[in-house]
This record gives sequence, structure tokens and C-alpha cells, in this order.
Amino acid sequence: MNFSSIFSFRLTKNSHLIEILASIQILGLAIALVCAGGWIKLKIGLIVRQQIISDNTLIAEQLGNVIRLTQSARVEYGTEAWNELQFLVERIELPNQGFVCIADRISGQLLCHPDLRNKPALRQSIVGKHSIDVDGSRLTILDAIRSVKTNREKPITGLLGSGRALEIVSVADLGALEAILLVHQNEAASQTAVGRLLTPMGFVGLVVGMALIVFTTKTTVAVLKRYENELAALNRNLEKLVQVRTRSLMKTRDSVIFGLAKLSESRDTDTGEHLDRIRYYSTQLARSYQQLGNVISPELIDQIGLASSLHDIGKVGVPDRVLLKPGKLNSGERVVIETHTLVGERCLEAIEDHLGQDGFLSLAKEICAYHHEKWDGSGYPYGLEGEQIPLSARIVAVADVYDALRSRRPYKEPMTHEAAFDIILEGAGKHFDPSVVAALIQLSTDFEERSTGSIDLKERLKLQLEMAVSI
Repeated sequence: MNFSSIFSFRLTKNSHLIEILASIQILGLAIALVCAGGWIKLKIGLIVRQQIISDNTLIAEQLGNVIRLTQSARVEYGTEAWNELQFLVERIELPNQGFVCIADRISGQLLCHPDLRNKPALRQSIVGKHSIDVDGSRLTILDAIRSVKTNREKPITGLLGSGRALEIVSVADLGALEAILLVHQNEAASQTAVGRLLTPMGFVGLVVGMALIVFTTKTTVAVLKRYENELAALNRNLEKLVQVRTRSLMKTRDSVIFGLAKLSESRDTDTGEHLDRIRYYSTQLARSYQQLGNVISPELIDQIGLASSLHDIGKVGVPDRVLLKPGKLNSGERVVIETHTLVGERCLEAIEDHLGQDGFLSLAKEICAYHHEKWDGSGYPYGLEGEQIPLSARIVAVADVYDALRSRRPYKEPMTHEAAFDIILEGAGKHFDPSVVAALIQLSTDFEERSTGSIDLKERLKLQLEMAVSI
């Protein structure tokens, strides 16, 4: 048996819990009735036994008095006196399969018995030698009679036999008849009668209890199901409303992102295609990085492409004379162009302050701020090194440099794929994270096909559409 599967079971509705509790209650009621019935049966059995003992003793006393009045001498088997006693014994009927018999007080041999005429062999029974339990003492019937010191006419009562054959026996000394009177009642028969009385009562109690539990359970479950159904309907409507609002918020957020990316594109006619390529390169690098056994969150893989579109948003704050300069930048202009990381970080931070904490904006902000940091700490704007640089920025840094090397600029011609790869490989451990460079190596053919200088119109429209609706 799989215990873990049992304990992993969950209740999905309160009505199910009520039904289970009701079943437990019914089981508990049945167990309680069985235990209570057994206890009551035991107590009533003891009361009934005591009553039978009292009745048996009274019968023995009264019947003994009658016999002593009618008979005044020793009774011999087969005589007229014996016939009278036998006839008396045969006419007496007692409850609980009871009967009366008479035995010789000296030998203990049976003299009279209700079945003696039909079963003459009973005459050989020495009933006086049978042992009875009198107040915890085990004695033969004859010894019990002899042990009575005073009031010998007062009967003694004890238990004879065991189990289903247990009998309550009252013994009276018949005095001058030199015989003893024995009054028997079957103990088991009385207990059976008690059981027959209590069993229907217990059954009725169980049925009534179960009926009450089932009725209250059904009523409770019906009420709960009604409210559960209403609550489920409300929850479904609420979920739909939340989904609509979430889609609306995501659409608004991504529209802002798309607008910001277009704003960056408006400053540089090549930026639009550059953003499409960077998005593709970053996504592929993140997947390849994971395939090499590196730890990277699924959220980062899903969102890094869209977030990378904003990596150069800060260039909107760079003057045209620097941003659009056809030649190489001097040292002062280089300082100005490097401020685009800080401008972009502050811009996205301001948006996040208004929209509230957002994982995607945080990702875009760290890419914007740190994608020019270098593995050896020589980058800008903060001089971070190694794994101090967020993984997202380390991935976009490789994608950005590869695309810049393969792209045409007013001041340079595009490099070949092999030359661009050689520069990046040489920069592993200095400029770039070696693990990200290893991921790039796995994508050599794919990147070469993508870095043709432009993406066809159909593919570009597809990428821009994904940018506008991604979550």
C-alpha cells in the first residue's frame, strides 16, 4: 500500500469533508453502540443473575417447607411417598429452562427428577458430589449443606458448571426426609433473554442515530453545495476579470516598451534591425547557456529577448552630434556616449516607480545599466566584475558586441563572421563571461545565418509583433 498517495489526497470541497466526517460519525456511533451494548448487557446480566439467585432461593425455601409439611419420614425409591414427590417434581415449571430435583442427603444419589420415569438411568446420578461455587468457595453440594451450622432449613445458593452449561442452583435440607431439594435455573438462558431484549434496542438506536446523522449531513451538504456553486461561479467570473485586467496591464506595459524601443530607433536608422537581431541573439544565447548545464531561470529565458530591446534606450539622451557622428569618437565624446547606460537605467527606474515593482522592468533595467560592464572589471558605468554583473547583462553584452562587429557603420565596414567570433573568443575571461562565450560557440552557424546585415520584412514584422504582445 502506498501511504504517500493516501496522505497526498486533498479535499477540494467542504461538502466532501462533511460527507467524510459523517461517515466517521456513523462508524463511531456503531462502535459506541457495540461497546455500550456490551457494557449494558454485562450490567443487566449481573442484575438478572442476582434476581434469579433471589428467586431461586425463595423457591427452594418455600418448596422445601411444603415438602417437609407433607412428608415426615425418610423417602425410599418406589414407595408411595416417592410417587408423591416425583409427581410434585414433574409438575413444577420454572423459567430459564429450570427444574426441581431431590437427592439423598447421605449418598447424594438422585431420588426424584422430572425425566426420571423416562430415563431410569438418571437414578445412578450422584448429584450430591457435584461442585458448586458459593460466595467464592468451591464445595460439593453435600459439603455445602453440611457446612451450614445454623438454620439448616435456609437454602444455600451457588453456581454449578461453566459456560453455556452454567446453572444457578439453590439447595434446601429436607430435614427428617434425609434428602435435599435442588432448584435449577439455566444462567445462559437468562443471558440469552437479555441479549434478545437489548439487540433490537441497539439496532433501533443505531438506525435512529444513523438517520439523524444522514439527515443533518444531507441538509448541511445541500446548503454547502449551494454556496459552493455560487462561490465557484463568483470565482470564475473573478478569474476572468483578473485575466482581462492582467492582459490589459501587460498590453499597456509592452506597448510602453515597444514605444520606447521605437523612440530609440528614431535616433538611429539602423537601430530597428539591430534591436531585432539583439533580441534573437539574446534569446538563443540564454537557451544555449542552459543546455550546457548552467543554472538559468525559465523566466529569464522567456523574457530576455524582449528586455534586450531596451538595452540602448538611454541613447535618446545623447546629443545628435555625438550619437550620429560619422567618424570615431574622441575621449570627451566617449564619456558622453557612455552616459547612455545611466540615462536608460534612470528612465526605466522612473517607469517602475510609477507602475510598481515589476520583474520584467527590473530585468530590462539591469540589462540597460550593465551591458557594457566587463568580466575583468574594466567596463562601465560601475566597474563591476565577474558574477557581480547580472547574467542577463553578460548575455546581452555578447549579443550586442557580436552584432556591432557584424554591422556596417558610417565609420567602419562589417567584419566577417569568423573575425567577429575570433574577437569574442579572445575576449573570453576579459571582456566576456567565458560560459556565455561557450554558449555562443554552439550557435556559430545560426548566428552567421542571422547576421546578414538585415532580416527580411516578413521576419521583422513577426519579431515586432511578438515584442508588442509578449508577457
